[in-house]
Amino acid sequence: MSKIIIRRMIALARHPALRLGLTFAVILLLRIQPNWTPLLDDLRIARSPSSAPAESVAAIMDAYTRQPWHAQRAAAAGMAALAAGKYEAAITTLNTAASLGRWTPELRIALGDAHNAMGNIDQAIAEWQIALPDRLDDSSLLTKLAVAYEKAARYPEAAAALRSLVAVQPNNAVAQYRFGVVLAVIDPPAAPAHLALASGLDPSVQPFAESLNRAVEAGLEVDDEAYTFGIIGYTLIGLREYPLAKAALLNAVTQRPDFAEAYAYLGLAEDYLGNDGTYAYQRSLDLDGELPAAHYLFGLHYRRLRDNTNAIASLKRAFDLDPSNAGVAAELGSAYTELGELTTAETWYVQAVNVAPDNPSFWLLLAKFYVEHDLKVDADGLLAAQKAVELAPDSAEANDTLGFAQYLNADFARAEENLLKAQSIDPNLASAYFHLGLLYLDTGRTAEAKQPLEAAIALDAGGPTAERAIQALARLGITAPPPTSTP
Repeated sequence: MSKIIIRRMIALARHPALRLGLTFAVILLLRIQPNWTPLLDDLRIARSPSSAPAESVAAIMDAYTRQPWHAQRAAAAGMAALAAGKYEAAITTLNTAASLGRWTPELRIALGDAHNAMGNIDQAIAEWQIALPDRLDDSSLLTKLAVAYEKAARYPEAAAALRSLVAVQPNNAVAQYRFGVVLAVIDPPAAPAHLALASGLDPSVQPFAESLNRAVEAGLEVDDEAYTFGIIGYTLIGLREYPLAKAALLNAVTQRPDFAEAYAYLGLAEDYLGNDGTYAYQRSLDLDGELPAAHYLFGLHYRRLRDNTNAIASLKRAFDLDPSNAGVAAELGSAYTELGELTTAETWYVQAVNVAPDNPSFWLLLAKFYVEHDLKVDADGLLAAQKAVELAPDSAEANDTLGFAQYLNADFARAEENLLKAQSIDPNLASAYFHLGLLYLDTGRTAEAKQPLEAAIALDAGGPTAERAIQALARLGITAPPPTSTP
């Protein structure tokens, strides 16, 4: 899917209007995202202070209490407090150690760690910067600085730290990737070399790096800085790099203040950051009231706010402007479902599969609509589920939905087969366990029902599937225990 998106981006990059269609937004917003997780969450090399046994910490603190004038005792106590997670005490004691003796790079780094743990990022950076001249090749310190700079949106400084880090560790794929990502926002022509290197160093980094690299190169082909930053921003949203996406899109609208589509996606980035993207959506529409993407994304903004009245108005306008967009139709189906207008909802879900008959995701949405509302499950619901599995045979959700539809039609043998297949594809899909438990209950296999129902409760602790599984267990006279682990 990501390659299709990028190919479309590259084609549109050559379009004189310099506009993207809605395809990318469909992927982002209809839960059809690539199976990616943000690499920044996996930046394990930024190590937190290691823990220490409570007895050791107590002994070190006791020694310091007995000799509070001793600089080395104070330094050890500060380090122990840091390791024990007592950050305020660590800050006080580390400062005392320096006043009794002298500042060392180790004390500065530890003090920065304590401030960072307390959320004082600027103070942490200040301490680490002081230590850096004596630790220019310290990959751990450089990583801490790079992560902190990026978190503080100090991207030129993050790039400088990452440049030093990849000089020390040229084969560090994640560091090369982060360097390429940051460069994409501040110096796009310099990004491809590092993204390509990261891609070749580690297969787990490759899809991230290649996607962004293609977007950067597509933007550079156009020789239009605003468009380059725009396409980079769009892609960074897809990679869930929302702060960097916002920075890129702000660059785009700074370069070209009338770039309506960049404003629309800036609103999306703001929403994903937990901010209010209304200002950006409205600016986009002020610039171009006929832009489908702006109406679509504004409609999704209202959907997130549970304001279905305004959402429907925006989404209908988006569909009027671009009736080829199945995502808009499906989102309208969801909005009408929430309003309880199921006949209208069905019309829009059917419209989605008519527009995109080869996309399994829209067939799955239609099938789920039918089975979750017990509508036409013996005909259209079953057919939609079968079509979803036909188009996506390795989709756990599709097999689960088909199995549930077959269960509702009393085709228990086929239902069990598909539900077990769904579990084998995704052992963490709670609904597949719940549906299998229901099947066992309703076919007199009560002893077998307990395990999948308890698994559903553990996998969806506190969620709606868990609640229904608890109710199903009650039919067996079993009170479900609090979930402690997943199977």
